[in-house]
Amino acid sequence: MPGKIFRFGPTPEHRAQHLFVFLHGSGATSKSMIPIAFRFQARFPSAALVVPSGFAASEVDREAQQWYSSRGLTDENRVQRVSAILPRVEALVRREQTNCGVPTERTVLIGFSQGGTVALETVKQVPGLAGAVVAYSSRFARLPENGARIGARVHLVHGEHDAVVSRVHAERAARTLAALHVPVTLDIVEDLGHALTHSAICLGSLRLLQGIYEGRRATLH
Repeated sequence: MPGKIFRFGPTPEHRAQHLFVFLHGSGATSKSMIPIAFRFQARFPSAALVVPSGFAASEVDREAQQWYSSRGLTDENRVQRVSAILPRVEALVRREQTNCGVPTERTVLIGFSQGGTVALETVKQVPGLAGAVVAYSSRFARLPENGARIGARVHLVHGEHDAVVSRVHAERAARTLAALHVPVTLDIVEDLGHALTHSAICLGSLRLLQGIYEGRRATLH
């Protein structure tokens, strides 16, 4: 159902140090992201997990959800559609931050496909809401413009043979973010299409761990 949210606390011996919000792809459900969420928690046992459902019913599967309509979607109207839901995304994330007692810099948005686009646009258009993004098989609705300030680390993981969202979008995003001095990583996974595999999930969580470590090390110098 649209609006349904699954919440999982950190492992029993930990209190919440991070908040991970998982955003599924179009035509999927929040349940589809729960296994991914637990794989991230295996590497981050102190993370609280939030797995919301898309805001609208899918137009191709009545049992699934989407964040915004994909019917008649074009490069011209994609930004408008994503921007229209961002206040609801921001409200959701801020509510969960308050509930978990986790600050913005320890909040991570993790999304696949349409969910990854929502995550990327959120940190672009709502500065300071999250400290990092892990985006799988995703793209910006529109690449950040010169002078844009994005205060989040961005980790892009994309299939080499993705026929739904071309790897070109991830490559362009990585170059644009690097030019803006945004910490960014890009991994193109060989022989992978538009899908999430165990190795791709582990790669994204590894990049997130490395980014957190690098950030901590930078503050010590």
